[in-house]
Amino acid sequence: MATTGSRFRTKFVLVAGVGLVIGLTLAALASLRGISSLGSDASEEIRKGLERASREYLTNHLEDTAQRVEFLRGRAGAELGVLAAVTQTLIDQQAALAPLTAAAAAAGPLRDALVYDARGEWSQTPAGEPTAVAVWGYLHAPAAPNQPGLRDIKPEVRAAVAQTALLDLLLPAQLQHGAEKQAMYFIGPEGAEYLRIAPYADAAGHADQLYPGHNNSPFWGFYFPGIVDGWKRWLADPARMREPATQLTGTAPYTDAGGSGAIMTLFQPVWDATRTRFAGAVGVDVTLGQLIRYVQDLRLAGSGFAFLAQDNGNVFAVRDDGQNILGLQEVRGASGGGVDIFQRFLHQSRDPAIRALALPSGDAVDYRDPVAIGGQDYVVVLKRLAPFNAWSGSADIVPERWTLGFVVPAAEIYASLHKARDTIAASSRGILFNQIAITLFALAVVMLGIFLVSRRMTGALVDLAAGAGKIAQKDYEVRVDVRSDDEFGALGRAFNQMAAEIRANTHDLERLVEQRTAQLQRASREIMALNERLAQENLRLGAELDVARRLQLMVLPPERELAEIEGLDVAGYMRPADEVGGDYYDVLRAGDGVKIGIGDVTGHGLESGVLMLMIQTAVRTLQAAEERDAARFLNIVNKVLYQNIQRVGLDRTATLVLLDYAQGVLRLTGQHEEAVVVRQDGSIERIDTIDLGMPVGIEVDIAAFIARTEVRLSPGDVVVLYTDGITEAEDIHGEQYGIDRLCEVVRRAHERPATDIKQAIVDDVMRFIGAQKVFDDITTVVIKRR
Repeated sequence: MATTGSRFRTKFVLVAGVGLVIGLTLAALASLRGISSLGSDASEEIRKGLERASREYLTNHLEDTAQRVEFLRGRAGAELGVLAAVTQTLIDQQAALAPLTAAAAAAGPLRDALVYDARGEWSQTPAGEPTAVAVWGYLHAPAAPNQPGLRDIKPEVRAAVAQTALLDLLLPAQLQHGAEKQAMYFIGPEGAEYLRIAPYADAAGHADQLYPGHNNSPFWGFYFPGIVDGWKRWLADPARMREPATQLTGTAPYTDAGGSGAIMTLFQPVWDATRTRFAGAVGVDVTLGQLIRYVQDLRLAGSGFAFLAQDNGNVFAVRDDGQNILGLQEVRGASGGGVDIFQRFLHQSRDPAIRALALPSGDAVDYRDPVAIGGQDYVVVLKRLAPFNAWSGSADIVPERWTLGFVVPAAEIYASLHKARDTIAASSRGILFNQIAITLFALAVVMLGIFLVSRRMTGALVDLAAGAGKIAQKDYEVRVDVRSDDEFGALGRAFNQMAAEIRANTHDLERLVEQRTAQLQRASREIMALNERLAQENLRLGAELDVARRLQLMVLPPERELAEIEGLDVAGYMRPADEVGGDYYDVLRAGDGVKIGIGDVTGHGLESGVLMLMIQTAVRTLQAAEERDAARFLNIVNKVLYQNIQRVGLDRTATLVLLDYAQGVLRLTGQHEEAVVVRQDGSIERIDTIDLGMPVGIEVDIAAFIARTEVRLSPGDVVVLYTDGITEAEDIHGEQYGIDRLCEVVRRAHERPATDIKQAIVDDVMRFIGAQKVFDDITTVVIKRR
């Protein structure tokens, strides 16, 4: 027995020692792995935090800068609008102001003493007047035979010049205040394109030097070809003619021939009193120096910069170092009529990444990280500014949107991340060295302890091994001596107790088996009875749901009622997602009109179906009571539904819109999905009901939130109502059906009867869903004026 204990002790020390070595080694490796993972995780969290912070900072900074740029650009336009309003008033009140304008034109300070220049063949006011007035050669009458060197201004042109003499009071005053402006002026209409400009300048003489041939060509066609034709096309747009501010037109930034740097010309046309003829335009040459300096002076991180570009990618504001980084190549001398435009296009950059850089097409901030420029990663953030009318330099006026961009080296944004990684790596190496030293010391101490403890363990283990051998020989009377109060003593006591329990269990095993068998039989009978009751309960619930579904479908308007409505072709469809749905629609005749309702109770199933029936009952009751006030009608329906919801303790609400039709006018009240209107010519209008009410059943009184809107329907016009079960229907890929697809289906089928339009919608939705489960009720109502 002593030999057996000695062998066990040797094996125990060997196994425990090897296990300890392996455990400590694995613990050291796990610690190293954990430290490494911790460092990686910490670096990643720092990177994410820096990315979020830099994204938020750059986005906010870009939006603030964009507002400042738009303000600087818009100030001159607002001031030009004031000048245009005054000039338009002079034209509109020409007859009433005739005495005043005649007196002003004859007054000393405002009299335009035009002097003919025989060499230049133009007339111009002398220096010292408030404004310079230039009348070009083609606006003069032919020279008299007896005075070959003298030509007089055509009478109609001279009269037109006199009508704007009052502008001598306004142009110099406006020029001195507000935005940085180089000049403000008025240019007459076609056939009388004289120039009145402040401050005074030798406009005709400078034009002779810079633009040869200008004196014999109509001003607008020579300097700004196509711009007047573009303005004239606006005469057919009543909305634009009612809003003069929308007529403001700008040129692309260009280099001032007079040496003032980058400027931009803004025009606003004026019209005759009948708004049928072009009567000239007021203009301002805006110095872009302040705006460009603002963009160039922006400092982002260490060496980041900003730039400002046109829609076509022409960068007209950027620092020199930013121009080099972007690889921009400047081209000058490109002519846009009589205006010299400079160009630095992104798509002509020396860097392929910049050539491929697409400007954003939406209004949101476009954040791109990283963009490899010249072998270095940069963060590029772009935002489109508000649109404005722009002369394209050729034959039309097009919408123009500038883009503001930030370019920041990624290394400068993530500099703190690299420093943190180096610090973490150094700390990891120190922790690893300490871990190895502690592991070796712990190994030596534990091995000594194992050797000492193993000697004491051996005796108790030998006794337990002998006792176990006797139990294996079915000697259940065996007991071991307990000689200590430690774990081995506890193990000995447990062994003795186990031996006693084995003896008792052996004697009582058959009795226990019989008891367990009886208990299992009783449990089996109870389970069978419970299953039978569950089957009966499921049958009863199925019958109740079927009755509720039938009741819900019974209250929908039948086709014969819809066919009897005069003046309208109406069709409706509802498919519950479950046995009972939460969608509602109804069509009720009311005297010489029709009331149409559509709504959607949150959720679906029996509770939603019951609330749908409550809404239908309340609407029909108020209709029978001849309640004509649409706002009061909706508020009473809401109050009834709210009180019922509170009584039964449901957590449900509903969207609901009520439509009243009479004599070609459709009036909408309440909040629901959009109403889609397809006109006879196929054009589509979408009516948002978000501001016409609020969901019913939330508050007891919603009168303060109820509003109304009207839609006039012509014969052939179609109105489509729907619930979100259509627009939010999903295919097997999780993509939603959407309002745009619904509008397109209705547009293609709008010339067909309402029933066919309804069926086209249902068929297209079901094809879109395919094998996917229908998750929500599907309802639509199609209304077409006959």
